[in-house]
Amino acid sequence: MNKQNTTQKQLVALDLDNSKEYEFLIGDNDTYTIGDKELNAHLEETPDGFTFMNVNGVSYPVEIVAQKQNEYEILINGISYCFSVETPFSLQRRKILSSQANESSTILLKAPMPGKILDVLVKTGDTVKAGDTLVILEAMKMQNAILASTKAIVKKVVVKVGDTTSKSDLLIELEKDN
Repeated sequence: MNKQNTTQKQLVALDLDNSKEYEFLIGDNDTYTIGDKELNAHLEETPDGFTFMNVNGVSYPVEIVAQKQNEYEILINGISYCFSVETPFSLQRRKILSSQANESSTILLKAPMPGKILDVLVKTGDTVKAGDTLVILEAMKMQNAILASTKAIVKKVVVKVGDTTSKSDLLIELEKDN
């Protein structure tokens, strides 16, 4: 006898790194349908505190690094994924708000990961172009250059050398320079 799900909810996983959308259905008993594939997936926590995602009988180590409302950053097998889970309605709303935000000329440059500020290469009033290094952030013993995405004027520098930041902390405020 083929047991069918009695309730299904349509959702979209939005990859925040490249804006790719993945539609899926959530059914009863930890079942998920993506395209024509049905998956049985659930989280398991071991007595020693480790979390694993079990998908169709295969376990993957998982760490939830950050969660803010419906946005998540998770590590699966040591690879970081940032995504939000949206209903079709909330995804449409997100797109409308994003397009309105693009009309704004203010750019808020935020920390892509937690770390320590090693160097700040700009000051208020400086003009920068796309690709210019603005800040050097050390994370996991690696130096990461935080670059300008467009031609802009530095309105405000929020951090200084030696500061520690969390993911999404404001580093610099820029004003687009057309």
